[in-house]
Amino acid sequence: MWYIALQGVGCNQEYIYAGKGMAIVAVLFSVKQKRTLMGGMGMNFINTIDDLFHMLDRYAEGVEWNTFYIKRDKPAPFLKYNKLPDKCVVDFIREHNIKNACEFGCGEGRNAIYLAKNGVDTEAYDLSEIAIENAKRYARESQAERVTFKAENIFALDFMDQKFDLVIDSGIFHHLAPHRRLQYRDIVSSILAENGYFILLCFAAGEDGADEVDDYAFYRSKQTGTAFTEERLKEFWGEKFDVVDLHKGENIVDNQMWESEYLYVCVFKKD
Repeated sequence: MWYIALQGVGCNQEYIYAGKGMAIVAVLFSVKQKRTLMGGMGMNFINTIDDLFHMLDRYAEGVEWNTFYIKRDKPAPFLKYNKLPDKCVVDFIREHNIKNACEFGCGEGRNAIYLAKNGVDTEAYDLSEIAIENAKRYARESQAERVTFKAENIFALDFMDQKFDLVIDSGIFHHLAPHRRLQYRDIVSSILAENGYFILLCFAAGEDGADEVDDYAFYRSKQTGTAFTEERLKEFWGEKFDVVDLHKGENIVDNQMWESEYLYVCVFKKD
């Protein structure tokens, strides 16, 4: 990873270029913004990769998830079916003997609670404190004792040498800004046990109004997420994992699980 800071000649602007391999991100901000970028007084400088990532995080406008779960005014199926697990998770547990699991972006706990009630020791994380409080309440109501919920930023977590048989992402990857994706993939790989599985659900390009967004445009237009093609998913995740299954979901809802056609269902395996 490398970065270069260039002061614009004859203007009150500075350009930051950051890249890894062939990927390059360019962000433009004013000197005034620079002074307040890190929340301190006076000038701020990018001295570490973490500084650079924090700066880029500010320019990748994310979803305000607490507000999302309070208002509940978005047409998101996982709000409507907030106590039903994903079909792919149900199918997977029926076919595999899993001892422990970790879920990122667990929302109100529908998958994590299902895992716990089926004998899987589960850790579940979400950015939203509101979602986590709801998840804890639903777990108590369901008498699901083998699950812990925490409101945490996954990039601040330290799993030490902890390993999981299964990692689930049912809503994080497609909301990540481009500069965080490689780091996220490394986190998933580092906490998976050998021969462990990673289940990913993400927006399918062209489905239900979801568009694939150019990585440069993600910052320029302040996107909150992007859809992916099958080819991009295989290329990105295939560098670290074997592709076990990758298909578009179907519109399925019953009293036990649900699935949607606007999502890709992906199962990867770590060798």
